[in-house]
Amino acid sequence: MIEIHLFVNPLGMKCYRCEQDVMRIDHDLAKTKFNYQFIPLINLYTIQDTLHRYGLSTSHQQRVSELLYQISLDFKAALFQGGKRGRKYLLQLQTELINQKQTYSLELATMVANKVGLDLEMFLTDRKSALARKAFLADQKMANELKVIRTATAVVFDTNEPEYGVMINDFDYDSLLECLQNGQLQPNQDPQTFADNLGKQHHSFRII
Repeated sequence: MIEIHLFVNPLGMKCYRCEQDVMRIDHDLAKTKFNYQFIPLINLYTIQDTLHRYGLSTSHQQRVSELLYQISLDFKAALFQGGKRGRKYLLQLQTELINQKQTYSLELATMVANKVGLDLEMFLTDRKSALARKAFLADQKMANELKVIRTATAVVFDTNEPEYGVMINDFDYDSLLECLQNGQLQPNQDPQTFADNLGKQHHSFRII
């Protein structure tokens, strides 16, 4: 099974396209089993990139940081109701924010949750929960241990063969397809285990 962990900026157009590329390759390569996750990444780069893309001054940095954080918590809350529903929630919210130019609000988050079939009461509770915050922090810790700094970066594993993980910077459909066709994927660990073992000699990490 191929495991794809795509680190994204929830407000990034490029990341929005990357997410669709992951689902496209999952559909196109039906004979290959995929397990994929979209992982929100918030750091100084993500915040500055968002400011730049939306033409905002640095005076908006705190507001953008808070917005990215809340959208990430909403996504985590949606994921508690299943990975497929969670990813559907994120993509629909991004469609409203990026394509439809909607302004983020609790009302918008609620509308999207309802549209994708989430249990609304559970979602509204979970988006403010300590569990959602803990899940978000675990993602940031994983990114730090894997040395993922920029969004639109994918960490890819093949659970059938031990030894290597592949980090794809500037991820897109073609880069992943090339990686699969060239047989560059190998390890059988989840990303957290892989991160824990980065310093051990028998594990390698390729960056492409």
